[in-house]
Formats: sequence, C-alpha cells, structure tokens
Amino acid sequence: MIKEVYKNIYQATFPLTGNPLKSINIFVIKTEDCNLIIDTGFNNEENRKNMDALIKNLDLDMTKTKLFLTHLHSDHVGLAKYLENKGISEIFMSKVDGFFIENGINVDDYQWQNILKNAKLQGLLEENVDINNHPGFKNRPKEKFTYTKLEPGDKLNIGEFSFEILDEAGHTPGMVGLLEKDKKILFCGDHILGKITPNITYWADEYGDSLGIYLRNIEKIKDLDIKYLFSSHRFLIEDVNGRIDELICHHEERLNDTLAIVKSLKKANTRDIAKSMSWDIRAKNWSDFPESQKWFAVGEAAAHLKHLVAEEKIVEKLDSDGIYYYSINNI
Repeated sequence: MIKEVYKNIYQATFPLTGNPLKSINIFVIKTEDCNLIIDTGFNNEENRKNMDALIKNLDLDMTKTKLFLTHLHSDHVGLAKYLENKGISEIFMSKVDGFFIENGINVDDYQWQNILKNAKLQGLLEENVDINNHPGFKNRPKEKFTYTKLEPGDKLNIGEFSFEILDEAGHTPGMVGLLEKDKKILFCGDHILGKITPNITYWADEYGDSLGIYLRNIEKIKDLDIKYLFSSHRFLIEDVNGRIDELICHHEERLNDTLAIVKSLKKANTRDIAKSMSWDIRAKNWSDFPESQKWFAVGEAAAHLKHLVAEEKIVEKLDSDGIYYYSINNI
C-alpha cells in the first residue's frame, strides 16, 4: 500500500520477511522536475518486486529519479545496485558509511573482518557464530554501485524541497538524515523509531563512543522543532521530543543495569555481560537466542560498556586470551 504522508511525499512499507524489524518504510518525493527515493529494502526477490511495483504505481521516470541512502545497513542499501541498473540518475550516501559498503562486498572485506575482529575481542566467538549467517552479510549488496559522497551540512534540492544533510551518527558511524527546516520535515532513517529502540553497536575504536555520539545527536534534534518525522521502521512519531526523551531514558536505564552487572560479575567479557542483560526477545534464555540476535545483543552490550569506560565508571583490560574484560577496578 502506498499513501501520501505529506504533499508530494509518499510512503510504502516493504516487508522484511524473517527479520525482527518486520518491515521498512520507503519514502518517495515526487515533484515535477525531480524525484527522490529514500532507502531500498533488502537485496532479495521479494523487495525487488515491491520496488518495481512502487516505481510503476508512482509512474517514476528513472532518468529524473535519485536515490538517497540514510545508512549502510542492508535493509537500507540492498537494492542500490538494482536501481542503478534500472537507470536511476544519481545515488547519494555519506562518505563514512559508503566506505563500509565499498569494503563489504566479499566476506574477506573490511566490514565483515572488522565484525569478526570485534567478535573475538568480545568473547562472542565462543558461540561458534558464522559471519555467513549474519543478517547484514546475507542481505548485503553483492556488487558495488556508483554514488555521490555527502557530508553533514551539504545541501540537496528536490523540487520545492530544500534539504540539509544532517549528522545522525550513532546507529552507524556515518548515518545521515534529510532536514527541511522551513517545512519542519526530517527523514531520519533509524535515528529515532517508535516503539522499538535503534540498535547502537560498537564499530571500532576509531569511530569513537557510538552510544555517546548517538545520545548527543538525538538530543540536538529537540532544538529543530520537527513536525513531520519520517522514520524507517514502525509508525510515524507525532511527539518527536517526547520520543527522544524516552530513548535517552531507556539508555540511562540500560547503562545503570550494565554497570550493576559488571559490579556483580566483578570481571567479565562482553558476551558474558550480554548473557546477564535483559532482552526483549522471545527466547527462554541465552542458549535459546537465534545466532543472528547474538551478534546484535553482544554489539549493543559492547556499546554500553565502551560508554561506561568513556565515563570512567568501569575499566577495560585486554587479557592474555585476546579478549576484553570489564571490571569496576583494574583487576
């Protein structure tokens, strides 16, 4: 189903079959001079059919249509090459997240080897996880595509819409949004979601404290007076600032819980701390977790632990087994 959510802005919902996210909201801006598709869905036959139907139903001329990718995750970039092959006129993506896509086509590329390196440091390899079963790897773009690199502060004009590229780093190192200040519109990707909380994971030390970066970036949204927030998943949020406060509160509680677990375990690696955390998932215990969710749970635990280290509330130590351990004092 396609619905007009603002004059000349349309929303379609693509299913993400087999994924806990369930679906993704794809937005299209259609104007007399130019069109813009925002994100794509997974690189699979189901979403290719959905994209073809969207293009047909909105009668989009590919030579007058551009694609904006909010961030590197496969449910957002999966069909970029498919749309390039269909003749889309230009693709936009941030320089930072574009690096991951360019270096994430094959299993030996940086993106997947970096995830495996982190899994080793976090103790996750004890679970015998396989990168080939990682949802991001299974649904990734299988070919590189040509894109124009964007930076926060750049401008993008689509018909009567004048957008500024907004820094939304946190969920990924280079996630960006589209801000239309005069119309109080923000296409935010996964930055702020209704009901569910965006997964904040650890990427690498060179990308900084991802949770701290995320919290600062969502706090800044409160000053923008956004009236129309177009998010990539679930329903569209009406009380933007209220939802931001809820997300900040959620992470404060999560940090307190994580700190309490570190105190109780005295010394533990990321995987063992994640096992002790509470998760909103239909699983009886950690051993009942699907492998795909173990990747995400341990990554999120790592982000909270790294933030506590940055705040000097806990200590991180690389042990002789090549795994990071956390404690209150330097044990």
